[in-house]
Amino acid sequence: MSKFALLFSQSYISKLKVKSFYITTIIMLLAVFGFFMWPTISSWFSSADKPLKILVIDQTKADAGTYFKSGKRLVFKSSSDMPEQAGKQILKGKADAALVLNMKKEGGLNAELRTKKPLQLNDQQLLEQDVRSARQLFTIQQLKLTPVQAARIMNQSINLKQKVIAPSADKGKTSKEKTTATLVSYAIAFIIYIFVLSYLSIISSEIAAEKDSRIMEIIISSSSPVVHLLSRVAGVLALAMTQFAVMIGAALLMAHYFQEGKYWDLLGGIFSTLSAGYVIFAILFFFLACMLYTLIGAVLGSLVNKVQDVGQAIMPVTFLLMIGFFVAISGMSNPDTLIIKIFSYIPFTASMIMPMRIGATDMGLWEAFLSLAILILTVIGMFVFSLRFYRGSVLTYTNGSFITKIKQAILLSR
Repeated sequence: MSKFALLFSQSYISKLKVKSFYITTIIMLLAVFGFFMWPTISSWFSSADKPLKILVIDQTKADAGTYFKSGKRLVFKSSSDMPEQAGKQILKGKADAALVLNMKKEGGLNAELRTKKPLQLNDQQLLEQDVRSARQLFTIQQLKLTPVQAARIMNQSINLKQKVIAPSADKGKTSKEKTTATLVSYAIAFIIYIFVLSYLSIISSEIAAEKDSRIMEIIISSSSPVVHLLSRVAGVLALAMTQFAVMIGAALLMAHYFQEGKYWDLLGGIFSTLSAGYVIFAILFFFLACMLYTLIGAVLGSLVNKVQDVGQAIMPVTFLLMIGFFVAISGMSNPDTLIIKIFSYIPFTASMIMPMRIGATDMGLWEAFLSLAILILTVIGMFVFSLRFYRGSVLTYTNGSFITKIKQAILLSR
């Protein structure tokens, strides 16, 4: 067995057996399980809530109160009391709210809600939806439309077709395709942020621990700094891909078997909306981001003399990841802003932002290839720099600032 294979297997298998790997994997699996089972879990806590009893006081003399239909959460009861009398019932706890209906001067329906205490957000939203539907039906009644005309108003759907007339221009994506790609891209950015941040710390801590315990000197004397670096980077990347494969596999199984396959059908609809090119770009950006930050973590880990200093060493990179993630979040509302375009070309943040631009905008495909090419060149440059820099930094025990250590490592690597 070659020295690289021996060091690689030792790095990979040793991390695969530690309890922290299993604990983090189980926590992530529980998070995925909670996501798919959230409707059931939330029902456990909300099942004990009593439905709200709402008195409907119709003062329109046009039977507007009949438009409010009771549901599981909101129960409407017609009342002939005056609003003041209904208020007394609410204060005594006989009802939760009173909905007073009257007609506006211009003929529309006016609704006023009276409660003892403010309603919860979900209840407010449900009630507002019911009031909105009642206003539409009331307006239809006042206009004396036929049932066919009323159905045309209530059931109409908006499907805005886009036709690009420039001969050389792209046809463009639909709003559904852009919205779906935005949500998927946010999930990709979140996964990149979590995985890169975790494994950046893992490889930095591993190399710093070997250096702190002086085991590094024994390993380097029997192999070489280059072989040691490559084996550690490959081992951590293999570990990250293993955990990622477990998470994806578990998520697909849960989507297929939970909620009678509802989520599986939803995933099928999502992937049918996404193009094959988008999926390929997303995978490439994810893998290249892991490679880039793993190399950076190895270099930073080789500069510190103690494991306790790893957190301080990787802090600037952590802030860089946070900036990229927050920029990606800002792009969910509008992925066409200038800041999104700028950060989509910066290699340290492009992996979290460019997939969003690919799927949620109508940019040219050459921009995606340009960003990918910049990232690939950065990874290659970082790889070459790491191979040379690692020779001097891995056995440097100079005390002082990071700048001093970097200068010393560069001198020794020549």
